[in-house]
Amino acid sequence: MGNYTKLNYRFGIMEYPVTLTEMEEFILEFPKSERKFYELAIKALKKVIKDNEKIFSFETANPTLTKTGFIIVAESKLVFVTMKGGLFGGAETETIQYKDIVEVDFDIAPNPFGKALMELGILYLKIKGVFGSKKRTIRNIPENNLDSVVKAIRDKVKERTNQL
Repeated sequence: MGNYTKLNYRFGIMEYPVTLTEMEEFILEFPKSERKFYELAIKALKKVIKDNEKIFSFETANPTLTKTGFIIVAESKLVFVTMKGGLFGGAETETIQYKDIVEVDFDIAPNPFGKALMELGILYLKIKGVFGSKKRTIRNIPENNLDSVVKAIRDKVKERTNQL
């Protein structure tokens, strides 16, 4: 299925879809300091995603305003992983079913100060709620991968609405 090609000590190319099992193998090629975040995320993901379920995107992001983590476009649901701070660390997950997503949009944050210290990609989701809908903003997505994340989510949302 997936394939990972290491370009140098810092960069590599991952071909999607991948599975959690394949991700565990791929992260062994990451630098040790970066690998720890992925290990914590995969440990948390194993509770909500099956080992053989396809993952179409796995990107760093800020799922909440104050916490960093990942956004994962899986076969059956959209998953946010947020890193816990503190002495013991760890990660927690939040899932959104594709059938509940009404609208997907994106933007690039303006940066008046020149080079940014963070990624500038922003993802806007409109999600069905009990009474109307609620909006969700995910920030700090790498600009060069924002298009692929948006496309993967839109494809999954369209796929789920066509099934209903």
